[in-house]
Amino acid sequence: MLKGVIPMLPTPFNSEKNIVFDDISALIESQIRMGAHGISALGLGGESSLLSYDERIAVTEFIVKEVDNRLPLVVGVGTTTTEDSCKLAEHAALTGATAIMLAPRPINSQTKSDLIEYFTEVSMAARDIDVMLQDAPAYLGIDVEPELMKELSDKIENINYIKSEKPPVSNTIFDLKNTFNQSKIGLFGGQAAVGFFELLESGGTGTIPGCEATSILIRIWDEFMINKNEKKALEIFEKVLPFFVFEMQSLNMFIKCTKMVLFRKGIISSDETRVEQELSPTAQSIFDRHYDKLTKIETEINRS
Repeated sequence: MLKGVIPMLPTPFNSEKNIVFDDISALIESQIRMGAHGISALGLGGESSLLSYDERIAVTEFIVKEVDNRLPLVVGVGTTTTEDSCKLAEHAALTGATAIMLAPRPINSQTKSDLIEYFTEVSMAARDIDVMLQDAPAYLGIDVEPELMKELSDKIENINYIKSEKPPVSNTIFDLKNTFNQSKIGLFGGQAAVGFFELLESGGTGTIPGCEATSILIRIWDEFMINKNEKKALEIFEKVLPFFVFEMQSLNMFIKCTKMVLFRKGIISSDETRVEQELSPTAQSIFDRHYDKLTKIETEINRS
């Protein structure tokens, strides 16, 4: 069963905006070294909507090979068309992914029937691997209601997880737990872990954040879930929360800040993105302050 901290890999680019596969290897090894409970790729934070179909196929195959069954792997397959999502889902399943993450198409005119047809076809294309439904209305413009997700999970056997990025987190998890009642559906959050502690307190299954602060999030998880030391977990979370709030002001800001952190750490060779996001001098100064604090927290955690 998927659980815990499953970071979303960014897609690294060089100055020509081409994918740097060596950097993907470095990202995977860094996440494994820091104790990640799994790895996810090709979601919103991976700039998946700005990759071509062939690029997504190539990245999936590369990551599956590099992970080599050392950790569970969740691959995002949401696109603007049902056909492409079905092909990506089938490919992920046949290549060796653990699960697919399936977001709705970003089409505002979709009806409930349209959503049911889309989610059903793509889930079936994933064959025998798990499906994680993603609800991210702020980023996709589509609100997948809990009742619809329940209807789908009752109908489709391999829908076993939900990733909801609908605030407020505590209300969302409460509503989902009430809707699914005794169903064994794993409930995940995201949003750069801004609501991670709320999710833990609400009984969520795990989070799919960025991968720029994995060691800190793992320590929070361990303190809360394993050591049962909620006070210590909250103490660490409150130290890093301002950074998460800063970077999660928009999806593009999150992508840029994630890559800036990873570049400064020497994990990736460039902080280039395909999204349009630059930091003003003031924003850059604020980022610098957050980065210094982030590395200080990581050092404290490694020593304790």
